[in-house]
Amino acid sequence: MKVETSRFGTIEVRDDSIIEFPWGIPGFETIKRYVLLEHQEGPFQWLQAVDEPTLAFVVCLPEVIGVQYDLPPSPLEPIGAKTRDDVVILNLISFDREKNVIRFHLRSPLLFNIHEKKGYQWTMDREEVKTYIRLPEGMEWEESNDKDLP
Repeated sequence: MKVETSRFGTIEVRDDSIIEFPWGIPGFETIKRYVLLEHQEGPFQWLQAVDEPTLAFVVCLPEVIGVQYDLPPSPLEPIGAKTRDDVVILNLISFDREKNVIRFHLRSPLLFNIHEKKGYQWTMDREEVKTYIRLPEGMEWEESNDKDLP
């Protein structure tokens, strides 16, 4: 199928590569279908909305920065995943060009069932963050003044 995008022009996408987000992504609940696109050579990918040409998120595997998730069974259920092996985890990435900072959104990863092509954004409570996210050696949690951030 052909997908119109503002960044890449018209692209050809296989139907079986479309990932459905039954509940959308928070803030974009009405947009349900996405496709992963490679971003040049490197660790980043684009999660491009199929039905909204201007919407695309930069995403990355958590292992790129050495982060690992210990998923409990409950986040697997909404996407019908039976085991952790059925799931790919990606983090949303944002760029602050003024401060020259890249931010990995660790607390709310995107979970994808690789067999069912379903995904959703799992958001952890503040108390869950240190339980389910393992940081690489030498990296520590930074306390924030913002009550909503880990």
